[in-house]
Amino acid sequence: MIRALLLVFVQLPLLLTAQNRFQFIAEKIDFTLNASRFSTNGIYEFVNNSDHELEQAIVFPFSIHADSVLVKRVYNLTYNKFINFQQNNHSIVFRMTILPTDTVKLNLAYSQKTGIENVYILRSTQTWNKPLQKAVYSLSYDDSIDIDSVSLQPDSIVGHVYYWAKTNFFPKDDFTVRIK
Repeated sequence: MIRALLLVFVQLPLLLTAQNRFQFIAEKIDFTLNASRFSTNGIYEFVNNSDHELEQAIVFPFSIHADSVLVKRVYNLTYNKFINFQQNNHSIVFRMTILPTDTVKLNLAYSQKTGIENVYILRSTQTWNKPLQKAVYSLSYDDSIDIDSVSLQPDSIVGHVYYWAKTNFFPKDDFTVRIK
């Protein structure tokens, strides 16, 4: 079902507007996991390499029904303004404008109830048809949970924090944290 939604709401519109769209080039995400919430606080970087202003709808997918997700903010850090969004079944949709030859950083923060399997969708990167130039992740957790496994091998672990740093990152699988 999620794959069908990604095809209809993400891939098809992007393919139709491929000539005049900006690029998704980097992300830095801090995940926090405790007994009650799996939180995501991400900074997503987009670039407009064209010589004209571009506006585009962005579909941000969730691994669970959007009604179970608490979206804290969608904020354009570069232009210093909140972005309105619409919640759909498994995603939010918002419009973003980028000036010619500009780069925009967007902060998107949300949380969901902690489950045995906690998933962040990485596969949607493929809809942009280019790998991320840079992807940096951290996962911090407290003593209220015991991590069983993570789907991405961490680059390092310091105390209760896992760290990842990737370049030319084109994930084929989602990021999953399983707890005992």
